[in-house]
Order: sequence, then structure tokens, then C-alpha cells
Amino acid sequence: MPRKICRVRRPNDYLVMENRSQYRKRIHLKGFDYSDTSSIYFIALCTANKKPYFETEKLTQIIEDEMEFRRVAGQIKLYCYCIMPDHLHILLSLTSSYRKSLQDWVSTFKRYTSRTVNTSFGISPLWQKNFYDHIVRREESLLKMVEYILNNPIRKGMASEWHAYPHSKVVDPLPI
Repeated sequence: MPRKICRVRRPNDYLVMENRSQYRKRIHLKGFDYSDTSSIYFIALCTANKKPYFETEKLTQIIEDEMEFRRVAGQIKLYCYCIMPDHLHILLSLTSSYRKSLQDWVSTFKRYTSRTVNTSFGISPLWQKNFYDHIVRREESLLKMVEYILNNPIRKGMASEWHAYPHSKVVDPLPI
């Protein structure tokens, strides 16, 4: 069957489709250098089928430990994060010693945590295939982004204050 090029939401976003049922939304900014170490990224990773896997304390600890390991290993600066029952929000930047892209980092993080969780809990798949990213621009307030991430449990009625929720943390100082 011949391929069709279809125009989607934004004027320059074109996706190649085999047929109409294979719609795939472009989720990353075209032409952006995702290995840029001066950029700060907000990312959201959802569990497969939005299952509340992170209600299990031991499983959540695996995710927290892996983020801390990658921070200490010098791959990322981890500004803050919040682990909700079915998703994870992270605000981070890549370090110059990492020398790979954000997609590489997320892929490696998801692969390792998936393998560990599958071995320990028999859960597979752990994550949805893709992830959401947002590049924090200069005109945006980093403090507003941090506030959004940390207040997620408050918006969902899981805590009255962000620091009362055990899986919301501020880690590295913000570059402001």
C-alpha cells in the first residue's frame, strides 16, 4: 500500500502513514537539540495502561533510587520530581558529561526500571511507550514549573501540603 503524508495540527508537522488508522502524533519538538545541556526539561512518564503501580512503596523506591543513582553518576541535574500512582513528573537537565540526548536518557531509565520491576514484581510492561517532554523556555518561570510538579498530589486530593506527600522532592538547586 502506498504511503500517505498527512498534515496534522501544526503547519510543519507531517507524519507518514500507511493508512488512516495509523495516526501518530508528533510528541517531540522538530529540529530541537535534545542533547543540549543548557536546557531544562519537564518530562512526564506514564505507567502502561495508567495502572497505579506506584501505590506500592517498594516499587516506588526503585524509581526514586534509580533517579538518585543517575543524578549521583553525573548524568542529570535533578531539580524536582513527583511520583504519583500512575505517572512520574521530573524536572531535570542533562549534564555535559552525559553526552547523549534526553530520549536516550529516558529510554535507558525506563529500560532499567522496567527490568528491575519485572524481576521483583512480575510487572510487564511498566511504562507507556512514549513520554511527554516540555522544554522550559527562558520566559517561563522555573518556580511555577516546580510548583506544578510538587503540587500534583494536592490537586489530586492525596495530600494537603506538597512536603507531606512522601514522593515529591526538591533535589538540586534551581539555576536561577
